[in-house]
Amino acid sequence: MRHDVAVLPFATSGRALFDAWRLAAPTMAVAVLVGVVAHLMWSVLWGVCFSVVALGLRGIALPAGALLFVLFLGALSSTAVPGALGAAAFAPLSAAQTAFLLVLLAGAFIAGVAVVRHRREPEPGSVTPGSVT
Repeated sequence: MRHDVAVLPFATSGRALFDAWRLAAPTMAVAVLVGVVAHLMWSVLWGVCFSVVALGLRGIALPAGALLFVLFLGALSSTAVPGALGAAAFAPLSAAQTAFLLVLLAGAFIAGVAVVRHRREPEPGSVTPGSVT
């Protein structure tokens, strides 16, 4: 196994962006950096979009909503917006690996919503500024 295999999807993503922008081919390091930044931007975009969608979801509706959202992302990335999953779009993944990636993404969305809710909701019995009269 070559030492640069882990960064190849990021490098390919970065080179694809440079090509789309009609810029000269970058060095490997610049392509990887641009690919990582693009991947992070996609991740933040989808995280924000899911948090807006999942704002009112509770119980079983939250994992169901996450599953539907990642299925939408999978369909979007395989049709209209090939780079929608960031560097994963350039990784040579099998169907099973892609499904696993989408399940992990759904889990990350659920965990993110749970963390935000835990931080926003006061613990039972705690004193908050609005509860003291």
